Amino acid sequence: MATVSEPLSFAELEPLVGEVITRQSDGYDEARERITWNKRLDKARAPAAIVVAKSAEQVQAAVRFAAGHGLKVSPRGGGHNYEAAALRDGSLLLDLGCLDRIEIDRDSLTAWVGAGALGGELIERLSEQGLGFPIGHCADVALSGYILSGGFGWNSGCWGPAIANVEAIEMVVADGEAIIATAEDHTDLFWAARGAGCGFFAVVTGYRLRLHRLPDAACYWSGSFTAASAPTLAPWLGEALRSAAQGAEMTCLVGPHHESGEPSIIVRVSATGSTREEARAKIASFASPPQHANAFEPPEYKDIHFADLTRLSAVPSGKRVAADHVWSEAPLGDLLLALQPHAQAPGKASTINIFALGGSGHVAARPDERESALSVGGGTGIGIYAMWDDPANDEAQFEWVRAVDLALAPYRTARYVGEASLAAGPERLAECFTPGALERLAEVRSRYDPQGLFFGFP
Repeated sequence: MATVSEPLSFAELEPLVGEVITRQSDGYDEARERITWNKRLDKARAPAAIVVAKSAEQVQAAVRFAAGHGLKVSPRGGGHNYEAAALRDGSLLLDLGCLDRIEIDRDSLTAWVGAGALGGELIERLSEQGLGFPIGHCADVALSGYILSGGFGWNSGCWGPAIANVEAIEMVVADGEAIIATAEDHTDLFWAARGAGCGFFAVVTGYRLRLHRLPDAACYWSGSFTAASAPTLAPWLGEALRSAAQGAEMTCLVGPHHESGEPSIIVRVSATGSTREEARAKIASFASPPQHANAFEPPEYKDIHFADLTRLSAVPSGKRVAADHVWSEAPLGDLLLALQPHAQAPGKASTINIFALGGSGHVAARPDERESALSVGGGTGIGIYAMWDDPANDEAQFEWVRAVDLALAPYRTARYVGEASLAAGPERLAECFTPGALERLAEVRSRYDPQGLFFGFP
């Protein structure tokens, strides 16, 4: 790929794609900030231009222009990319946020959904017709990067991850051709697009999703305790999860209490069912936490509409962010005790998120690398999320993330490509894939993107 020197004229591209925002445009800085969720990085790198694509045809035109002018392409679907992977120096950045169509076919239990469609909008539209899909836990995450990374969302314990519910993927490849990849056609691209994350080497413009009948009832149980209660909570938490129904979803947050800021352990477990009683019965094992655990407030059950579950996982926007991720097969109690010393985070918005499924369920039991690029997993996922406002606190937050990751090192089996800090070291990529999957990704990329039009992993 040729090196681009400024200035480059985009005059021939603008009539083909509509809006092109270059470094010389008045709104360049605002556009770059708008599309970069992690405000720590919204000025870290400078694309040569940003194209706001409104159709697959405009994506094709942009890709062909880039290939003809020595530009590398960087697609951006939206959502919470902690590394701002779409923001690359000298790139032609494709903002896919306007590709937000949602076309539901209730009879066939399928939907065509644009890469820029937000999970919250999708679940609202689906729930109106009594349908569901395992969208991301945060409503403002777009489908594009979420599905590319595998997609472990709401009710995935019952429905499987998002990639298990994708039937076809619309994409534009490096030569500008628009194709539809399925398990029968363009099978290598279909394999790679389900798990390659930000390393995928084409621009996804849409997905055909397999839908599910919406559960009639949903509920959650929540309790918040002092971090000093960890030794008391540890054995109970593991047993309560094992005794919960398969598919029940537990989130355990270790960090500052949302009101007092004191070091805390917040447990929240949700379930769905055909009736309110059935849903509650699936998580009844959590109803009686240890009496000696020091609670901030009395634990409680709450009934909730399935589409409103995303309100339980609201993540603040406009923050500086550092994050990392670990898969583990260790007992839940051991993980909680290892994390207890780090519950005093350097900021009130920073937290450690332990996610696991009830019964013998695994969040991501090792996937078959022959089926998808998503090829590693674990019984429990642990996300480390530092969020703050003041740049003066950067180093303290970085150090906290590193310290938590180090505390989890004895228990780590792998990492999740959608949330791992891939820039932290050369070994990180190998922790997100099996050797066979990495080798196949490189081979498929060499065939479909031989000139390196797309950046690949950070």
